[in-house]
Amino acid sequence: MKHTSPHRARLRRGAATVALVALGATGGWASVPAAAADAPTGTVCTPTEGFVGCRLFVPPTTAGAKATFTVPANVDALDVRVWGEGGTGGPGASGGAGGFVRGTLDVTPGESLSVAVGGPARTGDALGGAGGGSWANRGGNSSAIRTSDGKALVIAGGGGGGGSNVSTGQAGVAGGEAGQDASEGERGGKGAVKGVGGAGGGKGEAGADASAGGAGGDGEKTSRYGGGGGGAGYAGGGGGAGSADDDRLTGSGGGGSSYADPDRVSDVQLLVGERTKAPGKDDPFWAPSDNPIDSGVAEGGPNAPGGPGRVVLQWKGTVPTELSAVSGDDQTIDPGSESAPLAVTVRDKDGKPVEDASVTFAIEDPAGLGVVFDPSYETKKVAIATDAQGRAQTSPISTTSRQGEFTVRATSAGLTKVFTLRVKPLANEVKVIEGDGQRTEPGQPFPEALKAQVTDDGQPSAGAEVDFRIEASRFDGGPTFKGGAEGARVTADAEGIATAPEIVAGDAPGTYTITAKVTGGAGATFTVEVAKKGDPSATPSPGASAGTGGTDGDGGTDGNGDGAGSGSGGGDSATGVLGGLADTGAGGIALLVTVAVALAAVGFAAVRLSPRLRTRFQGRR
Repeated sequence: MKHTSPHRARLRRGAATVALVALGATGGWASVPAAAADAPTGTVCTPTEGFVGCRLFVPPTTAGAKATFTVPANVDALDVRVWGEGGTGGPGASGGAGGFVRGTLDVTPGESLSVAVGGPARTGDALGGAGGGSWANRGGNSSAIRTSDGKALVIAGGGGGGGSNVSTGQAGVAGGEAGQDASEGERGGKGAVKGVGGAGGGKGEAGADASAGGAGGDGEKTSRYGGGGGGAGYAGGGGGAGSADDDRLTGSGGGGSSYADPDRVSDVQLLVGERTKAPGKDDPFWAPSDNPIDSGVAEGGPNAPGGPGRVVLQWKGTVPTELSAVSGDDQTIDPGSESAPLAVTVRDKDGKPVEDASVTFAIEDPAGLGVVFDPSYETKKVAIATDAQGRAQTSPISTTSRQGEFTVRATSAGLTKVFTLRVKPLANEVKVIEGDGQRTEPGQPFPEALKAQVTDDGQPSAGAEVDFRIEASRFDGGPTFKGGAEGARVTADAEGIATAPEIVAGDAPGTYTITAKVTGGAGATFTVEVAKKGDPSATPSPGASAGTGGTDGDGGTDGNGDGAGSGSGGGDSATGVLGGLADTGAGGIALLVTVAVALAAVGFAAVRLSPRLRTRFQGRR
């Protein structure tokens, strides 16, 4: 059976969030959109071989901001990779590279960790020292992982900042256990050594000790040429000397030190770069700059800002053994429109869903159709974390006017699922007629049948085969068609209307998506909600559905005008009221006016509630 897509699709609430970090064409990490930079819990990334989950943290755009990471269930160790920020360089002296720390951090499931990433918006664990002015530059900020109460677990130091107007000067590179000294001898700031801050050159400030926060020392400020700031770290590097004379003999800042808690971090590597060259450039999570001006991760600035810090956490946890498609496979998409989202589920050897597993979706487009997940960033590869039901769902794929076939490869922990999609004009149009947006309680049937109309070239498509499918598993408490099925095939009537079988809510409250798709053609989507048990708004009041009224219509049959008719017979009730008023004179007229006002109010309410009947999935033209 072939499934086709609507022009547009609504994402189910509560679905796993799409990561905004894109993988470049070479596999390296490309530039990170601002939304990802400010992700308070990190963004999902593609783990290296042997790991199940991954989170990437980049510098936020808000000064002082930090992120929080909660250790997933069944995880007792994290692979950690932490880079500090490189120091800024000027025309006379280059900034020093930031430090890199890698190791295995012992953790407890559910433990909360604080993550700070050094970056240009005054973010990080500690700040590098300020330059002394007149082309002097600041030191890099440190990056760190700490416990929720502030205890340091891993810290990567920041590189020193370049001094002003010193030909071939070089700021100190961040540690190792000890940051390096700047190149200008006694004028240069000294690198921090373990927990002790480095001394300043000239009248540059000393870096702060670990016990005082590890900030870099400020460069000396003079009336002429200032010294470079020291890099931050476990302890900070010292600031460089300034010069009030025309000799321009200034100093750059020293590098900050790095650190790993010996009680909780094993297999530790404290790597040091060389001059402006960042350490760990062969690591798959290191990234170059996406422009010729800025520096790559942790690089010292050669007459440029230093490269940003970065933190990556990976874990093993529950091992996935099954990766299966839930929806989105074998779609046909209208040119210039969007696909339905693609979704998979990840399960372990016992068939249980795996939560927080990273799933990478990569578009393979050999025909050059120009299809992307996010047209703003030309994203062809996204990583998504599974939710509590083991489900990972993409955003829609945007298409161009070009037609042809492409695939999307989903991978997780060595497992693979390939989706096939094609871009060509859809044969039919499907629109929602009734049943969208309704609610009920767990275990109860939805009161209104889902109805979709199929047209071909504007005419009803009688006899069209329509597949209704609930985009949720009954094993996870989702709704089902009566009898427990998750899908049903229905033949459209003479008016092209296909009516789905009765749907019964499962035991899991939430909002669910149900698709109605024509074989070889288009589709539409319904959204229904299962409310929490006891929610008074879960069951619509009688007569809420279009074209229905009272339950018995007695007012219409006896003509007594006693208002007895209600429910699905509401239309007949109105007839009964009118019949009862036929000979009542002025009193009847007054009541008629009252009834007219009431009916007008009901009509207004119907208009206000009518969006449930709108045609869906118009698509981009």
